[in-house]
Amino acid sequence: SRYRDRRRIQRLKAAAVVELIERMVQDSDPSIRKIARYRQTLQKPVENALGHIEGLISSIPGPFRLSAESWDRDPLIHALFVSPDEVRSLLQNCTELKAFFQQSGVNTAVAMLTATKKERTVFGTSQEGEIIRRDVPQTAVEFYDHRIVAPVATEAENRRELIHRGLNLLATHSLEEVLRIQSIREDLAAERHMLAVKIKIQLTRGRGLDCLLAGGGQTAADEEPAQQLLEEIDKQLMELEPGSGTTQDVLAKLEKVLLEPGNVLTGKTVEMRLNWMGVKLAGESSEKSHAAKLSELEISGRMKRVAVLATVSGD
Repeated sequence: SRYRDRRRIQRLKAAAVVELIERMVQDSDPSIRKIARYRQTLQKPVENALGHIEGLISSIPGPFRLSAESWDRDPLIHALFVSPDEVRSLLQNCTELKAFFQQSGVNTAVAMLTATKKERTVFGTSQEGEIIRRDVPQTAVEFYDHRIVAPVATEAENRRELIHRGLNLLATHSLEEVLRIQSIREDLAAERHMLAVKIKIQLTRGRGLDCLLAGGGQTAADEEPAQQLLEEIDKQLMELEPGSGTTQDVLAKLEKVLLEPGNVLTGKTVEMRLNWMGVKLAGESSEKSHAAKLSELEISGRMKRVAVLATVSGD
């Protein structure tokens, strides 16, 4: 019986990995399915990427209850938003949240709340024992561009959906890399064609009637810069990855991204002690404060945002 249970669990896990592989192939390039044994090629890379994404998503704190009415009572909401109206505006204007409540009929949603964090230097007072110092440089923390992501009915569903979105990010990143190289190749090829035509026109004019009337002709010195540029373009074309853009190349790039997911998406836990004005306090400060614990997720070269799970009432 225990053996059958283990076998059943193994089959379920294998089926889940196959489903993820098919999702990622569909998100990157469905033509990968033409390659023999593509599932076997992607099995370990997908399992590796899944472990990385699961670690990031499981570390996101929460969920906490998000409402405008809790702004002056909940230190985290107070830190993330400048006023109750900002919370209310976010919830009322989120089309994804509205659509979820209209379609699901449930009373509470669980979603990821993200925002951009900004730190700036301000000058204020600080107290050290009985001494009050003025014009002390301090770090104020602000959050803006709030977003509600992936509202669903339960925390488990939300984390699962975020994992799928993280894997989708990796798949589309590999496709973007392929398209970027293709675009560079096409631009260089077009530039080379135009330059070759220009050189040919110059050579033709050198033997034409306008040369006879104007005197002189196209010299080697005139041709040299254009010829050098042509050679430079040819060199750049040769340095581009061979086979770039082929289905096999797309599979190879997807495999590489999945084996090194930390090059695309990273995360860390951020804990700050903030006073009621959003000023960051040092560890030795005796001023009354609250701890703000968030995850900071970063898509390499594109964006960095803080994240926390939140529950939202349909009311």
